[in-house]
Amino acid sequence: MNDLTILYAEDEVETRINYSNYLKRHFKETYVVDNGEDALKYYEKYKPNILLLDINMPIINGLEVAKKIRQKDKKTRIIILTAQLQRDKLLFAAELNLTKYLPKPISRSNLKLALNEAVEQYKELNGTLEVIKLDENTSWNIQTKKLSCENQETKLTKHEILLLELLSSKKDRVFSLDEISLHLWDDILDLESSTTKLKDIIKRLRKKLPKNSIENIYGAGYKLNF
Repeated sequence: MNDLTILYAEDEVETRINYSNYLKRHFKETYVVDNGEDALKYYEKYKPNILLLDINMPIINGLEVAKKIRQKDKKTRIIILTAQLQRDKLLFAAELNLTKYLPKPISRSNLKLALNEAVEQYKELNGTLEVIKLDENTSWNIQTKKLSCENQETKLTKHEILLLELLSSKKDRVFSLDEISLHLWDDILDLESSTTKLKDIIKRLRKKLPKNSIENIYGAGYKLNF
């Protein structure tokens, strides 16, 4: 998180002080405002990577702020905070491509999870996500093409690296057998043969990854859970 910036908009003084102190410890820069109008001004001036917006703020509410920003910016990640889960507002928020919609009061653990998700989404959308955490001990470095478990490198074959490279290129994307085979072998001269080889590679790679990291979606293909 410490390489990204965040804008926090909250009109409740105590809450604002409490969470702004927390955010300042985790982000490169934290901008704090107490109303929606200033949130828009700060957004235009500083272009923060992540927005943490209270839904009920003076002048302009959090959802309206998000709506205005989404008209021209699809990549900045937005988390909305609210004291009430109102159905009509939830439906409206669904169109805004939010990272999270968190009810208040928010626990530090839930906020941390939401912020981590926002950071990963932002880096993925901007092509800057370098390390993917597969569990708390296992990570895959997209840049160096190295798999590590408990800070020790796990040896991978050429085809295992190519497979991880493809599956990690798009979060939640399911890749068909044909797509994977083409990535691993450039062409598919014998589909049945390549499918058998691919399943063997997946079987071996699964033994080196946390359980259920590679998921088989019946009739569709495979995806990497991260």
